[in-house]
Amino acid sequence: MTEEHRLGRRAATAEPTADVVVLGGGLAGLTCALQILRARPHTEVVIVERAHFPLPEAAHKVGESTVEASAHYFETVLGLRDHLTSAQLRKEGLRFFGPHEGNEDIVPRLEVGFSHALPTWTYQLDRGRFENELADRVRAAGATLLQGTHVEDVELGDEEHRVVLRDSPHTGVRGRWLVDATGRRGLLKQKLGLRETVDHDVNAVWFRIGRRIDLEHFPDADPARTDAEARKTWLARVEGNRWQSTNHLMGPGYWTWLIPLASGSTSVGIVADARMVPFRTINRFERALAWLHEHEPQVARDVAGSRDLLQDFHVLRHFAHGCTRVFSADRWCLTGEAGVFLDPLYSPGSDFIASANSYITDLVVRELDGEDVGRRADSYDQAYLASFEGALPTWRQQYTLMGNAQVFAAKVVWDTLAYFGVNSLLFTSGAALDLPFMESLGEPWQRHRRVAHRIQGFLREWAEVDEGVVDAMSFVDLSAPLYHRLNVEILAADAPDALRARFHEHFRALERVAVELMRGAALRQGVALRAQDIDPLTFDLGAELRKVPQDVRGERRTTRLVGVELAEE
Repeated sequence: MTEEHRLGRRAATAEPTADVVVLGGGLAGLTCALQILRARPHTEVVIVERAHFPLPEAAHKVGESTVEASAHYFETVLGLRDHLTSAQLRKEGLRFFGPHEGNEDIVPRLEVGFSHALPTWTYQLDRGRFENELADRVRAAGATLLQGTHVEDVELGDEEHRVVLRDSPHTGVRGRWLVDATGRRGLLKQKLGLRETVDHDVNAVWFRIGRRIDLEHFPDADPARTDAEARKTWLARVEGNRWQSTNHLMGPGYWTWLIPLASGSTSVGIVADARMVPFRTINRFERALAWLHEHEPQVARDVAGSRDLLQDFHVLRHFAHGCTRVFSADRWCLTGEAGVFLDPLYSPGSDFIASANSYITDLVVRELDGEDVGRRADSYDQAYLASFEGALPTWRQQYTLMGNAQVFAAKVVWDTLAYFGVNSLLFTSGAALDLPFMESLGEPWQRHRRVAHRIQGFLREWAEVDEGVVDAMSFVDLSAPLYHRLNVEILAADAPDALRARFHEHFRALERVAVELMRGAALRQGVALRAQDIDPLTFDLGAELRKVPQDVRGERRTTRLVGVELAEE
């Protein structure tokens, strides 16, 4: 029986009715539908998708790298562990390489990454393969997937909403709940005037090459450039395969990604601040390749040798956007890029999908089971948008730091520990959905948020006085004990009192890290301070440096790399 026939049998009118209509059958829409059906199996769900399944592997989509919260969501909440472990690639964490002498050789570049894998698994997703699997699972769970169907309009109503369809046996479909997962098209956002501008002007281009790109075997212009023993040491300090990481090659105002896919392809991307890398210099494949030859020559040589394996090329301008409302008591919701989007750095997109879908599922299930969810919808909307606003400082104005190897390494240290210790734990523990619990975190939670905001501004101030010089082959190991402990605790199953205590301890640990970063920044400029004299909320690096005469401070300056020992216990 086709899905159109099945939908027709359910309906008593020419326009069938469902409990939930999901607009868009991409990652956000399919996962939302699957989560609703796992939480409430008898729910009638219709998904409207303009593409046809199966999608090609190495599909033309951005968002291939998962991090801990989204990996937990896919594995556990959606029950996809079997697919992830058998059909996708395990990811060897995030890995960053700072700039060094024209970037002609990867070996001497400052590396921030994992020497060995941490316990909580993450994955590199071949999006075509993954969405094909999701489509199969939502249909097996009872959803109706209308493929090759376009949404012409949406009519919101008091008791049900109507979706006007094109290229479908039905003129429309009606649903009590409406979930917009139409991506950047943002159908409901546009219709209701919900779009909010975000002051973060960054662009991205990306393409796929039909083979593996392994940075440990980059083609070198000069084979004699790297000492054989140095290269041997560099290779040996990482146990796993660097190519399985999401690799970031950094420079002033930009980063280039290398992401391997299980189908054998490699995703290559350039993400850049428009003020420092004009979009016109990278917005065509030939221009992007020329730009890579200038800024990331090893990547360029590798890509140039496989031009015949180029699979696609895509651009995305001004990708950051906000929204004034994503969840409504009138039974409509937005998820994925139809709602908000920040930045691909650190791969937060799937985390936001996981969070939005979890809020949506809770609202849908409660309301369909007879509960009034009006106040809850408002509270969830405020909480979700507050998390978006709270995350913005991690990316906004921070691309200027990417050419400073020392300061950006310190940023990765802070951002990684904060993500493990707080942000991911909020999702995996269920705390983010428990609004009374979040209120019970009290002033320590509010102080942590202020410290987290302040540290991002401090990093910019640090970069103004520190050229970021570090020794060749420097390495910040994100597998050190504190990272390992916080990573393990992401999946800790605690009762509320124990979980609250865990969060409070993490807040204290992160504040100590913030203090040590500030202390280390001053020490690199020749100013020795005691940790107990630094309040991370009020510390002013410039004021401390002005207390010491420039000639005296110059004699004491050091290139000591701040961040190496911070996470050791």
